[in-house]
Amino acid sequence: MKNKLLQISIIAFLILAYTLVRPEAQGLLPGLDPAKRSDPPFLEAGAAWADSVIETLSLDERIAQMIMVYGYSNMGPAHEKAVLKQVRRQKVGGILFFQGEPLEQARLTNLYQETAEIPLLVAIDGENGLGMRLQETISYPATMILGGITDNSLIYRLGLDMGAQFKRMGVHMNLAPVADINNNPGNPVIGTRSFGEERQNVTAKVVALMEGMQDKGVLVAAKHFPGHGDTDTDSHHALPVIPHDRNRLDSVELYPFREAIYRGLTGVMVAHLRVPELDARENRASTLSRPTITGLLKEEMGFKGLIITDALNMKGLSSYFEPGIREVEAVRAGNDILLMPADVDKAITAVKKAVKQGTISEEEVNGSCRKILQAKYWTGAHQSFPIKIDSLLEDLNDPAYKPLIREMVEHSLILAKNTDGAVPIEQLERTSLATVTISKDGKQAPLHTTDLYLEGDHFTLASGAALEARLAMIRLLSAYNTIIVSVLNTSSRASQNYGISNETLLFLQDLEPSVKLIVNVAGVPYALSRFSGLDHLDALVLSHKDDALYQELALQAIFGGASFSGRMPVSAGNYLAAGEGIATGPATRLGYASPLDVGLNPDTLIKMEEIIRHALKEKAMPGCQVLVARKGKVVWHRTYGYHTYQRKSPVEPDDIYDMASITKMASITTALMRLHDKGLFHEDSLMGSFEAVPDSSNKADLLVADVLAHQSGMIAWIPFYYETLEPLDTSQALLSNKYSRSHPLKIGEGAYFNRHVKYVDSVYQKFYSAEYPYQVADDLYMRADWKDTIYKRIYDSELISKEYRYSGLGFYMFQQIIESVSDTMLYPYVWYNFYDPLGAHTLGYKPLSRFPRERIVPTENDNFYRRQLLQGHVHDMGAAMLGGVSGNAGLFGSANDLAKLMQMYINGGVYGQRRYIQEATLKLYTSCYNCEEENHRGFGFNKPVFWEDDAGPACNSASPQSFGHSGFTGTLAWADPAHELVYIFLSNRVHPDMGNNRLIDMNVRTDVQQVVYNALID
Repeated sequence: MKNKLLQISIIAFLILAYTLVRPEAQGLLPGLDPAKRSDPPFLEAGAAWADSVIETLSLDERIAQMIMVYGYSNMGPAHEKAVLKQVRRQKVGGILFFQGEPLEQARLTNLYQETAEIPLLVAIDGENGLGMRLQETISYPATMILGGITDNSLIYRLGLDMGAQFKRMGVHMNLAPVADINNNPGNPVIGTRSFGEERQNVTAKVVALMEGMQDKGVLVAAKHFPGHGDTDTDSHHALPVIPHDRNRLDSVELYPFREAIYRGLTGVMVAHLRVPELDARENRASTLSRPTITGLLKEEMGFKGLIITDALNMKGLSSYFEPGIREVEAVRAGNDILLMPADVDKAITAVKKAVKQGTISEEEVNGSCRKILQAKYWTGAHQSFPIKIDSLLEDLNDPAYKPLIREMVEHSLILAKNTDGAVPIEQLERTSLATVTISKDGKQAPLHTTDLYLEGDHFTLASGAALEARLAMIRLLSAYNTIIVSVLNTSSRASQNYGISNETLLFLQDLEPSVKLIVNVAGVPYALSRFSGLDHLDALVLSHKDDALYQELALQAIFGGASFSGRMPVSAGNYLAAGEGIATGPATRLGYASPLDVGLNPDTLIKMEEIIRHALKEKAMPGCQVLVARKGKVVWHRTYGYHTYQRKSPVEPDDIYDMASITKMASITTALMRLHDKGLFHEDSLMGSFEAVPDSSNKADLLVADVLAHQSGMIAWIPFYYETLEPLDTSQALLSNKYSRSHPLKIGEGAYFNRHVKYVDSVYQKFYSAEYPYQVADDLYMRADWKDTIYKRIYDSELISKEYRYSGLGFYMFQQIIESVSDTMLYPYVWYNFYDPLGAHTLGYKPLSRFPRERIVPTENDNFYRRQLLQGHVHDMGAAMLGGVSGNAGLFGSANDLAKLMQMYINGGVYGQRRYIQEATLKLYTSCYNCEEENHRGFGFNKPVFWEDDAGPACNSASPQSFGHSGFTGTLAWADPAHELVYIFLSNRVHPDMGNNRLIDMNVRTDVQQVVYNALID
């Protein structure tokens, strides 16, 4: 029995010993090393200065240093006068600014600081940045939105940016971060102000945000100690009660505060909460609780930083304690800063009286005063430099702050459900898309975003739509196999069903189960609980807000242009648990962003417009599209000018241009690379090894590689159409080598066309028939056998010296080879294998078969051959004679869709989770084939010229790895893998006639491209 008692005694002793030395007893979390603990950094600064100041202060003045009053910059002269009185006469130590305007707050700050004998500690309650309080400044995402981010380095960077803005605004302290764990969905005061309900997630983000701001020299105040997350009462109006025991408080509410203290937290704000486990006195708020502040926060948790009360005029406190008593009790409890006392004079008088009576020790006042002064010194407040008003707004809204916002929003997007990988949408070629926006006020999601990936039809539905309207919409949607429903105008209130109406849920429930249904909810995480009964949803997205940025990024992510990586910061009822969320990996398609997001200086990029405006003024072109993408993001897609010089139709982003010889790259070469990968085409073969090339032709012995690189000896071109024209006056020649009244039409150097010509009999007719199948232009069809004539002219043409000479003839031949080897006509081959699955639906031949004429930018007003304005018919005469489908020219499209193809090249042949071309094949084709002989060509691709400045197809800064192609109509598409750049310039410089060479002579395309390289930041 004695031995057993001895064993029990030893065990009890060991338990007691562990309790005394365990990390929790020292205010630390398990695993934290006390030796590596950081004190608040301001404690190492300004001790001598603080002591010298204290020596000059009376007791009243030392107490006044502990008082922080409130200030507004939008309340007019009377309020300004009242604050000045508090600063001048009562000598308060700090001011907390609320709503207003930044320039006025800066003026008032300078005025108040100039008036103060001791510099004021200027604070702001800026949980989401200055924009939470000040107009015309940056607001960052709500804290709970940030809670869904998994990469906490973004939160640290947010702290840095917020800190920089606070410093520029003359603010020394931010009453943030919110360290409350919001595990009560009905919490009326915290809610989305919290990072979430998981203690590790909340803690990590509190520390990251704290460290970012403190690294910029800004004090913080983690709040609301000891934890306001599990309340159902707003302490602004009453005194909430936290009924939990100490184990629960240690494991949840206190958890983030302990870690932040360990990491060097500079400040803590104490909430007006009743926590009986810490202080059993009735109606005793934690703000006035010595066991809570001194016993727990200071002594047990070891906090040495500034302790600030929540506002002393809040009902949670003022309902139980009169002015003066509140402040005395707050100081006795251990607070350093008394925030917003109702009556400053009463507060100072009452605290002074308590000191005289011994209720408060003078050492406590001195200690708080010293900490406050040291904190001021650390922030630089003691130097009293006035805020520079000049450029204040510009500095606070520096565009350099924007990329982080976009990055955080993207990382916050949550994919809560993704059945069978519905998102990102794949197989665009099999997708018929409809979007439905459900809202109260008719607001629409940014539907242009979905059109950038896949053109669809767009509908709206009222959130409270009656049954008849819902059924009508369902009937409309029956024609589509993919539906994206965006739910906007939601609410954060559970009492309002989070703004998700029953009608909305019934509409979704009644949609055809076989369709792919993607629901995008712009709401709080709790709102997803409303969708728990909709099992047939294929994907459920939480995009948080219906602001444009959130919606654009959510829709981009649905198509793979951005990524989903967010996690639920809180649980959505029993439907989704905190921490859930599906990651989709890196973006797989082009995204859309801003220049700074990808390391391009927008102030430099804008200089492109000077060049373009000058070109428009000089009539180098009627208009153009310019697109710049970097790192997989389109950051510049702008249009300039008009379709024609009549200035009736402005160029639009989705307008379609004749790309001319870009066809060689984007159609023929792309198809050949695919055939190469299939083992059906080899560059080291002879042209005659392919059945399409006659053995009798002198082209049969040409090396494929030489033809692709334009060094086979073929002549540059053949004007096939000459043979289909003849002079009206048979005594005159069709062509002349000099200008004359009879031959005024210049078509080249030393070549002038007869003014009066006619079509050779029976070559053309005005309508389609089996005998005349090739449409050359409106009301102009060519006889079928003339196709053979064209190819006979090519195969019979002479060969000259084997030096670099640009020739399109080989690409006519490659068209025949592709069609023979693949047993598919060229257009369907490139459409089904590339353009359609890429989502590049404007890319293709014969655009009038798919698009309205007014969307297609006209090229030449052809007065001598086709005798009409060419709009939707290919400009190149040879391609036109083949019905608009040729290997030499004929491809049309928009800059956005061409960029998808160029990005696929940069990606090594992959786009949208699909491989189109093997990476090794792309490298082979885009490498310089014979640069040592000054041939700047790859296989079907053009390359930069490095042996002579301003001589190549690209600007001088393009890297050796870059490649692309230009087009006769005034186009250029260029990709630079070394800089992850795509540059596209589309124009119709041949309007109204192809003799206009100003675009070329002025180097417009390459000069604009050079600006892009000049804009590179990294």
